[in-house]
Amino acid sequence: MPDDLGFDKLLDDDGLLARLLGKTRAGRNRKPLYGPDLPVVLLVGGPGMGKGRLLRCVRGEFGRHIPTAHVDCGLTVYREQAEQQARTRSVTTEVLREVARQFGAWQGDGGPVATPRLYAGLAAVAASDPLADTATLVSEVQRHDGLLPRGSFWRGVLNRAGRAYAGVVAGLVAHPGAVPFINAVIDELLARTSQEGKALLAACYGEYTGAGGHPKLGLHSLASHFQQGGEAREAAEGFLFRALREDIEAAYVSLFGRLSRAGRPALLLDRADNALGRRLLKPVLEDRELGLYDRLVVMATARRADGGRFLHHVGDAGDTGDDAPVSWRPTDGGLPRWSRPAGGIPGLTPLSRGVLLVRMPMLTRDQQSREIARLRMQPARGADAGQFRIDTGIHRLSGGRPLFVSRLGEATASLSLREPDDGTDWALLNARVRAGEEAEGRPVADLLLDELIVQQPPEELSPEQRGHWLDLLSHLSVAHDAECAQVLMREVQAGRDERLSAYRIAELLGDSGWPHCPRHFIGDLGLRRLLMRRLHRMRPDGADWRGDHLLLRDHYRALDDETADEYFGSAAAHGMHHHLAAGDADTVTDYLDRTFLTRSAREWCVELLAIAEAPLLGGPDDRQARALGDVEIAGDVRRKRIDRLLHAVRLCEDRTRSLDDAVADTLPKLLERLGEEPAAGAGTLTRTARDFADRLATKQPLRPCTCTRHIG
Repeated sequence: MPDDLGFDKLLDDDGLLARLLGKTRAGRNRKPLYGPDLPVVLLVGGPGMGKGRLLRCVRGEFGRHIPTAHVDCGLTVYREQAEQQARTRSVTTEVLREVARQFGAWQGDGGPVATPRLYAGLAAVAASDPLADTATLVSEVQRHDGLLPRGSFWRGVLNRAGRAYAGVVAGLVAHPGAVPFINAVIDELLARTSQEGKALLAACYGEYTGAGGHPKLGLHSLASHFQQGGEAREAAEGFLFRALREDIEAAYVSLFGRLSRAGRPALLLDRADNALGRRLLKPVLEDRELGLYDRLVVMATARRADGGRFLHHVGDAGDTGDDAPVSWRPTDGGLPRWSRPAGGIPGLTPLSRGVLLVRMPMLTRDQQSREIARLRMQPARGADAGQFRIDTGIHRLSGGRPLFVSRLGEATASLSLREPDDGTDWALLNARVRAGEEAEGRPVADLLLDELIVQQPPEELSPEQRGHWLDLLSHLSVAHDAECAQVLMREVQAGRDERLSAYRIAELLGDSGWPHCPRHFIGDLGLRRLLMRRLHRMRPDGADWRGDHLLLRDHYRALDDETADEYFGSAAAHGMHHHLAAGDADTVTDYLDRTFLTRSAREWCVELLAIAEAPLLGGPDDRQARALGDVEIAGDVRRKRIDRLLHAVRLCEDRTRSLDDAVADTLPKLLERLGEEPAAGAGTLTRTARDFADRLATKQPLRPCTCTRHIG
């Protein structure tokens, strides 16, 4: 998938990114948005929404014209590097070092961005381990030499060449213990610094807690706090990030910088909703809340719609008050109006005040069609029925989620001239994607689950649960509300010491960025289809699929038939839904025939729709024949009409296939004819039939919900 697909409004010359960065993709200047107080921009959207793809696009397109650093907070390399010397390194310092390296390698206008302040702090930390031998400490300090500008030490800020300083540091190996190593390093650093350099360090590290304007004391305190660990180390790491931002700011405000640099530099943090991302974002937000502004555009990705719990005080998530973060979608038009709310006490006001939430866009139908045609390496052929069938299936399954579109388009490219075997979206999920030298490839459904679920587990999911996380979600694909899901979880996890409740799983899914639907526990239709398919294949002949539905049927059958159910009308109807999914339509017809005279017409229609939403997986499919009256059904006229109506509704509510015109025409007529029965509610049935006809004419669900409202 091209990195810029779907991001037209964001990447436009007058779009958000150009105005934030002060440069267009072609390098032309643009008047920057906001400033001097800048928001941290959080790109929010669940798995497969293209957040990382947008960051790559920014790095590739805008990174040619402005200094840009890109960090994937989900990589383990920073943790592995930190663990090699845990007393003088941390995951945060390793990331800051990488960011400084990338800015120092900038070869565009203005040249490399020097980071002397960060270097001084990292050198002090590297020299601070009181338990290490001198040779190890020297190696740790020299490890940061790559951050120094080439050819000189701080471009003349120091009086003597960097080689002399490095030589003195290395010479300490020959005289270990003469003075504490950190004293020797800091003293030598300051001794070789010009008056301008001393003022620079005093302005930075003299502001450290307790330094009183003395850079040496500030560097000592920072290193000491780093050694203490815990909150003290976090404070030291936050200050190091401030030192890096001051270095970047200095590169722009110097005389040379004002003459040679334009636009704003950018720091791109992918997968920043984990612990590392939070430790990087928090000090930026805190400093800017204190009025310590800088021009670094920080763009980060987060899966939760609110950006993450750490941005909000307890109970503030979803707050609509003055401190709520500004939220904007590209489809809103214009540019987001952001400004920091007036007032607020640093430390007592939520960090969300300093955030701009940019909600990632779904792909439009036209964008989906272009991507599918690109993958086929041929133009779209609207007259080809098989191709149209596949395209509409991809739209239904993906809902516009970019990763779904690209993977399904890739998998079905070879099917472009013929319709899938059984005419349903389940067949599309069986199409294979070739990876590497594999001859047959993998079913696209398995690949998507790997990318969306296995590779992106919730951060708070314990290691004991990760091995069967996908199994739990597969079972939950047939659940509706949390109570329904909890029934399944008690059975599926029976005998396990470590268990997850359905309520906790719902929280973890929300943390992973998956949407919530009041009527379906797995609130994303495409993901639910992937998990249903997997559940049906976990054991031969769909044993787990049938077993889960029968378990839920028995649970709701054990309740009083009249027990209210928020989404099904009654517990009995909820049980009938699972009974139908397990494969017994005749019993469901009997139930609907029996309750037709005991329920009000409105209540009966509600139950009919809720029951008939039951998906069909495996086994023979006689729904169309029964809906059209081509199968002989036992019973009187009313029972036969109800049976036909049940199967017609079930087909029309099946979002895995195209709507059949004959069935769509028949359904309202069947419902209206039921109004001829000697029962109250004929007017309700007639109005409902008209409503169904209107919905079917525009291919809308008969019972729309959160996860189907965008699917035609």
